[in-house]
This record gives sequence, C-alpha cells and structure tokens, in this order.
Amino acid sequence: MDIQSVTAEVTKPKQGNRPNFDDAYVIYTLDIIYKEQPIGRPTLIRKLGLGESSVKTLLRRLKELNIIKVDKVGGAELTELGKKLIETWKSKIYIEKVELKSISWNSMMIIAKNESYLLDKFKVTELRDMIIKAGANATLIAIIKNNQIELPPKTSEFSINNLIEEIKNVCKNCENNDLIVFVTPDDIHLAYKVGLILFENRINS
Repeated sequence: MDIQSVTAEVTKPKQGNRPNFDDAYVIYTLDIIYKEQPIGRPTLIRKLGLGESSVKTLLRRLKELNIIKVDKVGGAELTELGKKLIETWKSKIYIEKVELKSISWNSMMIIAKNESYLLDKFKVTELRDMIIKAGANATLIAIIKNNQIELPPKTSEFSINNLIEEIKNVCKNCENNDLIVFVTPDDIHLAYKVGLILFENRINS
C-alpha cells in the first residue's frame, strides 16, 4: 500500500457516513505517532484537535489496515508498514512553523525535497491557486537553484526587505532543487493539506 491508497481507504465513507477527518489528518496522525510512540488517545485528541469519536475511528481504521498497533496500556505505535509509509512521506516533505518578519507573516513552511521541477509541470499561478483552494489565505512560493533562492516568476520584485535572506535563515534544511511553500495562517492541518498536494503531484518518486 502507498500513502494515497491508505488515506483514501481510511477517509472513505462507510454506511453512508463520511468521517470528520480528511487525508491530511491521516498523515498528521501518523507523523505524531512516529515522533511520540507509543502515544495514548487523549494526547492524540489534544494534538489533532479532533473529537474523541473521530480519533477512535481514525485509529481503528489504521489498525485494520495494519498501519498501527494499539496497546491498551501504552497506546498507539506504528507497524513496520506504517513506519515505511511515513518515512517515505518524510523523505519528500518537511513541515515547520516559521516567522517571516520582513512581510509580517506567521506562517507554515512546507519543503518538497528535490521538487523545484514541479514548476515545469504547473505555472506558479496554478500551484498558488491549488494552495489557496486548500484553505490558505496567502502563499509564497520559492525554489532553490544553483544554491540561490528564487521567488518565481520574478525574484527581483520580491528582493526588498531582506525577504530572500530571511528565507535562507529559516530554511536550514533546504537544498538545491527544493520547492518551498509558505502559507498563512500558521495552521498545522493546512500545512499537511499543502504537503499532500506537493506529494501527490511530485515529479521525483
């Protein structure tokens, strides 16, 4: 199973009822478990901001697919399959909350590793529209080419207020050919939604 088939299976309606969580919550849940396992349901409820019944359903469906195992005392842990899935995600997508003072943004930064070529597949405006449609109020898209940060389509228009330098400072994990997306508001669920857009459209598997 790959990430897309798992998220589709976990979020599909059953008996006519659609769950109160989407694909992004599935990935976010796996990422939390990966970092903090074993983790109890009350902690997951608090971190996800979902209701108890939704988290119960989410965990049950992940368990049915052998993505997680649940110990009544210790809590949820990833299986080998679950670990493999989230490590595939983490090898491509990096998410962090950052502040861009030069443009007064408290934002989420989503890095798609080695995916600057996505801008050969989509125009910047098309990618921006997809991100706004996912729920962002505003977005800033950058790439790294030849060790230089570019803000397509015209970097020079944005080079005021030390913005390029600031992106360099907050993007410690960035490398050549990375695609970097900043979004407001600084909402973690939104960041995973944007991460999924980049992951599902990636050029380099």
